[in-house]
Amino acid sequence: MQLTAKISPHLSLVNEEIEYPAEHILTSATDLRGIIRYTSPVFRDVAQFTADDLAGAAHKIVRHPDMPRGVFYLIWDRLKAGLPICTYIKNRAADGRYYWVFAMMTQMRDGYLSVQIKPTADLFAATREIYNDLLFEETGGLPPESSARRLCASLKERGFRNFDTYMNTALDAEFGRRPDSSGIDTATLDSINDLSGLIERAETLVENISKVFGQVRGEPVNLRILAGRLEEAGDVIGTISKNYETMAADMCHLVERLNDSEAGVLIRMRDAIDRGRCAAQIAALVQRSMSQANEAGHAIPPGQATMPNDACRTAMTEVIALGQTVPDTCRQLRRRINGLDLVKLLCRVESGRMGDVDNGMNGIITRLEEAHQSTDRHLSELIATVSQINSRSKVL
Repeated sequence: MQLTAKISPHLSLVNEEIEYPAEHILTSATDLRGIIRYTSPVFRDVAQFTADDLAGAAHKIVRHPDMPRGVFYLIWDRLKAGLPICTYIKNRAADGRYYWVFAMMTQMRDGYLSVQIKPTADLFAATREIYNDLLFEETGGLPPESSARRLCASLKERGFRNFDTYMNTALDAEFGRRPDSSGIDTATLDSINDLSGLIERAETLVENISKVFGQVRGEPVNLRILAGRLEEAGDVIGTISKNYETMAADMCHLVERLNDSEAGVLIRMRDAIDRGRCAAQIAALVQRSMSQANEAGHAIPPGQATMPNDACRTAMTEVIALGQTVPDTCRQLRRRINGLDLVKLLCRVESGRMGDVDNGMNGIITRLEEAHQSTDRHLSELIATVSQINSRSKVL
């Protein structure tokens, strides 16, 4: 569908925005240098270029001067590293007008694929504010690489853990608001969303384990205080305290393997699932773009969605590999619990030996027992949850 007739560039059009239907999907493909190999009919209609105008041209033919250079530095940095990137971009049409897109770019076997949709999510306005700040700083001499770092820092200031978190949040929001969602096959995405729910449950279980141990980390101190009050009779309790503290610290280290905010297994599994969702969403939009082109009687080069689909499968393979390490960590944690139970038993023996002395030992024993039982229960649930994650990942 032709949106508007092509007109000559004119100064009065420079600040005029091109509006286009929200269900439109603009698709393009380039070689590794960014030279255009293919553009979809919708891309050409919105950008006001002909196929001959675009064939063999650099993709920056549609770049708008209002875009921060740091954004394109980040785009190329990620693409050359084999990473996808999704972000908002202001483009300039052939007639001088502008139009905004939410662009999803990913590597193909011999080039790059870009899928662009109309931005409608709330994050669009916040991103434009960041871009305006970057443009101001670049005008003052900020180089592109520094501008890219400033972009990521601005996103972190707004609560995003990193650029990937921002990217996935924006993609989820934009994909979810599409008016033609009923025409997109979401079976794979539904399965990935189920995986996200399971990861969230696993993270909650590990957080519960961490909280439980946080509550009893002070018990060795209580034991040492008790040992000091009992003088020579407290020597055994003092030794018990040191043993418990050593084993508890070891256990906390194992828990950190799972829930460390940067390198923990569960956060890496979540990141892999997010990458899989990103790839599946891009693949779904490419398929929808192909359907739109076929309906309009245009042929789109086959196989454009193969790389996103491959990336989705690769991400699920990583989820499985990471998930297979969790049961072993859980078994190590359970062995530590058994060791701590032995310490708890020694505490009970000492309490019985001291008879009716009001020493607070029984309270310590009760708290440790409750903590150990709760941790053991959470570990069992964690192993079962990760097993579900692995089995469902294998199906994708």
